[in-house]
Amino acid sequence: MDRSILGFLLPQWQAAGEGGLQLVFALLFVLALILMPWLVRRAATPAQWQQRWAGVSEDPQSLPSSITPEQLSQIVATGPERWARVVPGLLLMAGLLGTFIGLGLALGEASGALDGAQAPTALAAVLDTLGAKFRIAAWGILSYLILRLWWAASAHEQARLAWSAAALGALAAQAAQRQVQHEQAQQQRLIDAISHNGQALLAAQQAEAQRAHVRHAELVDALQRQVAP
Repeated sequence: MDRSILGFLLPQWQAAGEGGLQLVFALLFVLALILMPWLVRRAATPAQWQQRWAGVSEDPQSLPSSITPEQLSQIVATGPERWARVVPGLLLMAGLLGTFIGLGLALGEASGALDGAQAPTALAAVLDTLGAKFRIAAWGILSYLILRLWWAASAHEQARLAWSAAALGALAAQAAQRQVQHEQAQQQRLIDAISHNGQALLAAQQAEAQRAHVRHAELVDALQRQVAP
């Protein structure tokens, strides 16, 4: 048995059942390490976040005014981003599961070896490879660490949070602009109403003055006729 660290981590195919088990888990870990960064890189973009936001809420203004950037960041997070936070833990559990299965198989081989005539030799061989059963758990731990370090270094969470803060800031600016426009429209309507009422009052006063002038002219004309010889 190769007692180096590299020899421990490399798959071994000495038994058909164990070799198949290691192959399944090795493919699982390799696919997760390749696919997760690729899927997140494609999904963690402002365009995808905007599309996710539009799918969740048709009208951005319908969002509660008390919503925080952290809450909006969770709302617009895409599927791969959500899975990127869960998959490392799942890989760690899968590694432990594979190790327990390997240990169960090894213990079954050990119990069978004790029944034969070559029990000491067979048991020694089983014990010699028993430590290798933990390699699947080591793969799971390494996969967990790699994905967690990649997620922290990629800063996708911080980028989405910054986008959410900027989006909420833009919404607040639009709401403030609409409020100013609404107040200006109200003031303009008030000015128009006052102007209209003033013009109506002026027209009424002019009409009344015209009627008073006509009555005065009629009165003067009547007086002139009365004093005329």
